[in-house]
Amino acid sequence: MSATDFDRLSRDAAFQEMFRHGHRRHADKGQVILTEGDAPRSLYFIMSGSVAVQLLNWHGDEALLALMHAGDFFGEMGLFPGQGARSATVRATAESNLLEIPYPTFIELTRKHPNLWLELAGQLARRLRSVNRRMAEMPKLQAKDRIWLVVAELAEQVGGTKDPDGVPLRVRREDLGKLAACSREAAGLALQDLADEGRVTLRGQTIVVLPRALETPVPQRGPQAA
Repeated sequence: MSATDFDRLSRDAAFQEMFRHGHRRHADKGQVILTEGDAPRSLYFIMSGSVAVQLLNWHGDEALLALMHAGDFFGEMGLFPGQGARSATVRATAESNLLEIPYPTFIELTRKHPNLWLELAGQLARRLRSVNRRMAEMPKLQAKDRIWLVVAELAEQVGGTKDPDGVPLRVRREDLGKLAACSREAAGLALQDLADEGRVTLRGQTIVVLPRALETPVPQRGPQAA
């Protein structure tokens, strides 16, 4: 979510009331906030920082599903019938401040403020669209273009083209590789190629995505994808 969108939510009467009824939580970088399989009791809203949503795949390996930022909800699946356990593990990828809202509190708030449901549903729809896009496009792409697809998606989530100096992303090469279905080493090589092409600049662990590059569509490749 962009800073503008988060600012909009923070001024909304429904969210201001949610902030008053929720419980503030702090998470250090690397701290596990939710564990796959645990009983779900609360919804979370990111006030600042970022988190990674991950689960174990069929082979027992860690699969990264999404990176989330300020203004995003997570832990929402427990609101729906038939969800007796957390479906994923969530860990903080940066020092983060969170709002924990027990499910009964959130449901009570939605009776007064139905737009809370609309915001949550909108976020779920965007995540599903993002996953569908990756599943449809990535098998056709080489590793570099898969990395660019993920980087451009993350940049749009946190700021889009609004910043003329570029959109800074602090994301591990390992996490980029998991999102793009390639190794950490391949992700690092792809980022260097993108830097050589002028689409990003690399500043230590920070990837700065240049706004003009976000206007360039991801090239479609044939079956030779890496």
